[in-house]
Amino acid sequence: MQGKIETLSVSGIFQLISTQGKSGSLNISSDGCAIDFFFSEGWIVDAQPIQPVRKQNSLLGVMLRDAGYITDDELQRVLEVMGRGGKKKIGDILIEHGMAPRDIVSKYLILQIKECLFDVLAYREGHYKFERFTARPVSFERDSVRPNILINEIMQFMDEYPVLRQKFPPGDFRVLRKKEEDVDSDLFSGPEYILWKALAFSNEPARVFRKACMTVFEGIKLLSEFHDRGLIWIESAVESDEDTVAPVYEKKRSLKWQSVIKAALLAGVLAAVLLWAAKLFLSSEESQFFRSWMGFF
Repeated sequence: MQGKIETLSVSGIFQLISTQGKSGSLNISSDGCAIDFFFSEGWIVDAQPIQPVRKQNSLLGVMLRDAGYITDDELQRVLEVMGRGGKKKIGDILIEHGMAPRDIVSKYLILQIKECLFDVLAYREGHYKFERFTARPVSFERDSVRPNILINEIMQFMDEYPVLRQKFPPGDFRVLRKKEEDVDSDLFSGPEYILWKALAFSNEPARVFRKACMTVFEGIKLLSEFHDRGLIWIESAVESDEDTVAPVYEKKRSLKWQSVIKAALLAGVLAAVLLWAAKLFLSSEESQFFRSWMGFF
């Protein structure tokens, strides 16, 4: 099965393979870009960018590092193991060495597939080619992706994204949740709660989305909802002439310390006035007693 995307849309191709329960590989190419998707009985079990290759920040090891599941040193050790030869994938090595749980590795593999789907669903022209063969899920994968439902959700995210993105500063920005807000987590949906917890991990959206195991499209939509409900602060990551854009929490902490210092100074002035009054109006014995009493406090 092969043809042009203009004749059969990308979403139509995926839905056809899914509903017919086919196994094999689907290559989709457009304007110098190409991605292979692998199916097992209609389920997507893997996705591999061919041209260009997968971006550095979307490699499985880098994603897990950026999400805080492994360290730079652990990632380097795994890459050294892979460099010594062998056919084991990075996910297998991470699991075998106890660096990342099986379910976490599986979740980020699914995220890789979803990010590839976002890419190809933006294609408006190009070619597709499906070749049938038996494709098996990788050894550490627990879940696969049923495309017919997921694609409809992805297309909705893509339609909403340009409007939602306008709520945030252009370019890079930071996001902070309002700690003093009395937030009832029971009112959050499952994805909302996951992202809310991830906001405690970092104030950089890219790392927040990685921690929550979400695509940018999914993350922006949830951040927009938090913003509308007054649960987060948003600020540009670009320094300005008026303000170097210090984190909001640091500003509030500074104001609290200023209040403490002012209170301490006021107490010091009051104590000095009382001592002066004692020296001026009291006898030497009474003055000594008063100073001792003030020193006790």
